[in-house]
Amino acid sequence: MSSRNRNSRGPNRNSGSTQGEEAAIWSNIKEELRTMIEGVNNSNDELRGILAQEKYISKSKSSKDSSSIDIGAEEAKLDALLRSGVKGADVSKQQIDSLIETVTILRALVKAKEDAESQSAGTSSLGSRERPSGLLSSGARSSSARGLGQREKEREREKEREREREREKDRDKDPGSVYEFDGAGDSPVPSPAGNHTRKLGGSVGGSDRSANRDSVPPRGDRDTPGKADSVPPDGGLGTGTALQRARNVFLRGQDVVFKPKPTTSADSTEWMLGKVQQVLGEGKSRRYKVQDADPDLPPDQRVEYRTSASSMIPLPPPGADLPELEKGKTVLALYPDSTMFYKAEVMGAEASTGKVSLRFEGEENSVTLQLVDRRFVVDFRN
Repeated sequence: MSSRNRNSRGPNRNSGSTQGEEAAIWSNIKEELRTMIEGVNNSNDELRGILAQEKYISKSKSSKDSSSIDIGAEEAKLDALLRSGVKGADVSKQQIDSLIETVTILRALVKAKEDAESQSAGTSSLGSRERPSGLLSSGARSSSARGLGQREKEREREKEREREREREKDRDKDPGSVYEFDGAGDSPVPSPAGNHTRKLGGSVGGSDRSANRDSVPPRGDRDTPGKADSVPPDGGLGTGTALQRARNVFLRGQDVVFKPKPTTSADSTEWMLGKVQQVLGEGKSRRYKVQDADPDLPPDQRVEYRTSASSMIPLPPPGADLPELEKGKTVLALYPDSTMFYKAEVMGAEASTGKVSLRFEGEENSVTLQLVDRRFVVDFRN
């Protein structure tokens, strides 16, 4: 009889213990929160003191009576304020981390309790009303253990998330790391604002183009396919199937034509002049970082795009011996004084310079033809 009575009181005793633990944790959270707020306020006061001291020192140095002020002593005060501020910031960070950990533990306890109550309710609805009280007390006693197990799982998940963040940082630092992609599409860095029809200067363009033209970069239907007999089915730069293009391997420092992936399905992008900055991964996962050849920006400020070989066309090196292009051939060419490639029709060649005479799409009514270096004229691709 005494044994049954102890068992019957077991659930209430364990339940009270769990509730007491939750209440104690919640009290600790409120106390830690007050301490944290007080620490942040103190840090703010120290920051205001640092700013005021810096202002006083600066004013004293420029004052006519600066000789009567001990600048060294004032700077020592500023140094002490800075040290105190750094120490206070470290303490505030530790308090915040401790508060987050305590809240995580309380959340795990509450969830474990809710799960236990849910399981108990489901069991009671299926079982008999005369189930021995010892079974219920066992479930109640195990709720605290489940809470502790849940807390351990939460800590493990948090550690795993931290390790994953460290791995992401290592991959960004390591040039040879393999980036994961969902498919063959590009993954561009956010594209720069504005138009890409810029003047082309420096060694990338390789020609002395005039800045004053009687025409503008063509605007027309970029998706209109070329003449059926103008693009050979295979061979040459920029031709071949998508599989063949995907097998192309580009090298760091190589000049290319590339098309960034649109940010949305409603957007469209144009072919651009770029330079390969980095090769990422191997085999099917190989991707490239290509830098936009914007002459108006220093090299370290030019936008980089992450793309694949299927969205790139190799450019021949300067001075390469290239075949003549047949008149009427549809090509993709660098528009003068810009970094953009557009659809054009070959109208001839200039014997003295070797440049190609082109009529760009959208300029059919213009009497002026554009001259483009042969290495910047490739087979047409949409």
